[in-house]
Amino acid sequence: MIKEAFDDIARMKWDWAINNKKHPVWNKKKQAWKNVANQDLKVGQLIKIHHNERLPADLILLYTTEKQGTVFIRTDQLDGETDWKLWRAVGSVQRKNDPEAIVQLDGEVVANPPSNMIYEFEGKFINKTDDESEGLSLE
Repeated sequence: MIKEAFDDIARMKWDWAINNKKHPVWNKKKQAWKNVANQDLKVGQLIKIHHNERLPADLILLYTTEKQGTVFIRTDQLDGETDWKLWRAVGSVQRKNDPEAIVQLDGEVVANPPSNMIYEFEGKFINKTDDESEGLSLE
């Protein structure tokens, strides 16, 4: 029982640290990046993630500094799997040469409703700025 209590306390500290970690989020009104705690992130926000940082939520990769537009991530906190997964950036956004231009995009993601089928995702990124749309799916 003492071991379980110790494990629960350790998990509680870990959860607190993860929930309170901050990431830059684009603030449209102020036209600036603002640090926001993971627990306060909202659907639709533009979040800047740096190399070797933990993902704060299930995200759609819009752009990466990698020329091929791909990154390897671990999703262990989302689905329990510890292997690396290949994610691809949205092609029309990745083709932008200036990553800071992303904040000027007018786009939206249309996706299937939430379900317990975590390995099935279908969606579409609509880039209203460039009048393009492209499908999104899991690799």
